[in-house]
Amino acid sequence: MRKSLLFKTLLIAIMSLFILAACGSNVDGDNENNTEENTETNFPEKSITMIVPYAAGGTTDTTARALANVISDYLPNDISIAVENKEGGAGVVGMTELANSKPDGYTIALATSGPMTIAPHTQDTSYDLDSFDYIAQAVTTPNIVLVKDDSPWEDYEDFIEYVKENPGEVTYGTSGSGNSQHISMEALAGVEDLDMEHVPYEGGSPAITALLGGHIDVSVNQSVEALPQIESGELRALVNTGATASKGFEDVPLLEDKGVDVALDVWNGIVAPADLPEEVQEILVDAFEEALDDERVIDQFDKLGIEPAFEPPEKLKEIAEETYEVHGEVLKEAGITE
Repeated sequence: MRKSLLFKTLLIAIMSLFILAACGSNVDGDNENNTEENTETNFPEKSITMIVPYAAGGTTDTTARALANVISDYLPNDISIAVENKEGGAGVVGMTELANSKPDGYTIALATSGPMTIAPHTQDTSYDLDSFDYIAQAVTTPNIVLVKDDSPWEDYEDFIEYVKENPGEVTYGTSGSGNSQHISMEALAGVEDLDMEHVPYEGGSPAITALLGGHIDVSVNQSVEALPQIESGELRALVNTGATASKGFEDVPLLEDKGVDVALDVWNGIVAPADLPEEVQEILVDAFEEALDDERVIDQFDKLGIEPAFEPPEKLKEIAEETYEVHGEVLKEAGITE
């Protein structure tokens, strides 16, 4: 009797151990499943803010709003993007705010090459290229060398010949000292051994107004800024200082076509604070790639005289690094920086 009772007790204990082991195995399995689920993200769960480091109404702002208008169709959970203008310091104010934001994907910016690759050379910025993670290039626009339609210079060759024969006489205007237009002309001057006087203005429109008023001989502007005056016949384009042709300027030669090794474009790209989670970055990259292929965005860009120019994160970062180096070299050679 005692042996029978002892045997039963031992049997129950062994069965209990098997049950506990099985339960433990299930718990471990559940934990593994939970861990896998925890590595996935529910991003985004709320509206995303896109900083535009310039005032409302400009090309960068319009580009950002065109993308924001369709992005909810391509982001999970139908989440929208709110554009927030943070102008000041030639774009530095907005980019500083982005660099100091939490890297969770809920604050991004449509940056331009100016505050990203020029300002760190000319200003004491609290950020550099490594302060950001890269999402996608959106558009690129070249700078165009412009003259009045009644200018005696019919083409690039006429212009260069006159400048060389009359050093220091020709004046050219840009939207500011040390910006991409200024750098393009300094690079050209260095290659062609030209002596011209730079006249900086507070924006592209004032430079064009000065050209039309006869206050300067030449103006250098982003192609989109000059398109209305080109179409009206008030201005004539001599040469494109960028790497690619631009809508409305297809017949304008590139500097490279003239044997001049200068090709500097203004690029716009979506960036985020550094240390963005990889899965969040992937979601944003996919969404913007699709948005840039959306017919509504293409039509809006077409009205601005620009075209989508998507490039993935690694390519945008490479472009930023290359332009940073080139801009630094030109600024130093021009005596703008030490």
